[in-house]
Amino acid sequence: MKKIISLGGAGHIGASGVRELVKRYPEYHTVIADYNLQAAEALAQETGGNASALGVDVRDFNSLVNTMKSADAVINYVGPYYTFGESVVKAAIEARTPMVDVCDDGDAIVKMLQHDAAARAAGVPIVVGLGATPGITNLMAVEGASQLDRVDDIHTAWAWTGIDPKMTGRAIIDHYFHAISGNITTFRDGQWVDIPAMSVTRTMEFSDPVGFFEVKEVGHPEPVTIPRYIKGVKNVTNNGGVWPTRFTEVASFMKTLGLADLTEMTVNEHAVTSRDVATSIVLALPMIATDLVEAMIEETVDRYGEFGVQGVALRVDVKGEKNGLPAQYSYRCSCPEADLLTALPAVLGAVMLVNGRISEAGVCAPEGIVDSKAFFELLKNDIPVEKLSTQYM
Repeated sequence: MKKIISLGGAGHIGASGVRELVKRYPEYHTVIADYNLQAAEALAQETGGNASALGVDVRDFNSLVNTMKSADAVINYVGPYYTFGESVVKAAIEARTPMVDVCDDGDAIVKMLQHDAAARAAGVPIVVGLGATPGITNLMAVEGASQLDRVDDIHTAWAWTGIDPKMTGRAIIDHYFHAISGNITTFRDGQWVDIPAMSVTRTMEFSDPVGFFEVKEVGHPEPVTIPRYIKGVKNVTNNGGVWPTRFTEVASFMKTLGLADLTEMTVNEHAVTSRDVATSIVLALPMIATDLVEAMIEETVDRYGEFGVQGVALRVDVKGEKNGLPAQYSYRCSCPEADLLTALPAVLGAVMLVNGRISEAGVCAPEGIVDSKAFFELLKNDIPVEKLSTQYM
């Protein structure tokens, strides 16, 4: 029986992936490998089938390598990726085990890609950033680029709920603050440049019920990886936004106070970072600011209905030239469960690794190694991607 190990499989995103893996592919042995063994055991009992639990600490490199050696493929859901992503990639290479992750930190992706030669030498295929964004967005970009004779601009974007009751872990909040703080890498006029996070604002039209939504340029992998694989593109951005408005205001205020960065500070004689403080405040909001949270939920439901509580929407615009005329291809999708939209692509990627549908050795972003048409064919029954009409300008 083929074995797929899900690292961080008992967490917010990982648990969603485990449920999909067990449900869709009962012929595989799914190992829920997590630091929280009790949570992993509870999830294994919930999902049943060929699922089992295993206690794993990804900080123990040698133990992690030995664990990976027993698998046919590994999905890494352990975040934040700027802390754990590179070491897990190195462990997969050492174990010679194919791996996929949902890395959403641009700086982490840069470090991971530096191990491409080692992965090639070891004969190991590793796909980094195959989630919602990055992941689905990158493959939307591939689809759009394939329609054009020349690609000029690729704008990837996401609009996300900030009140999902399942977001009880620190990693996703930590990642959000990481994406909106300090300088970020973007791709302009054919070069990678650093700009202040959230310094550029765009309004993009997402699927209903989100519609037109203001998004800001944030730190993410798409501008780091897409220019490596879609040749000739001049500008690549990633733009993100979170609803409701009040949550964005809270996060922006914390950023202004310097709480989104990693400045070290002392709280009750304990050394912490300012981001630790901000993350703890956000997670505690339902207890310390009940009226505010209730108002945010009311605002969200009034505007977006139940979709707004746990939903997410993606959009990608690809601009260039076709038949001598300026043209644009746009793609968008949405899902009422943000965790599913992130977790499922990695599950599909892991199965493609096991089945040999992804086999080229090396560390690669999805747009460089995943067949976009085959991927969207697997995705379409759950999360159909809408291709908007071509616009000649």
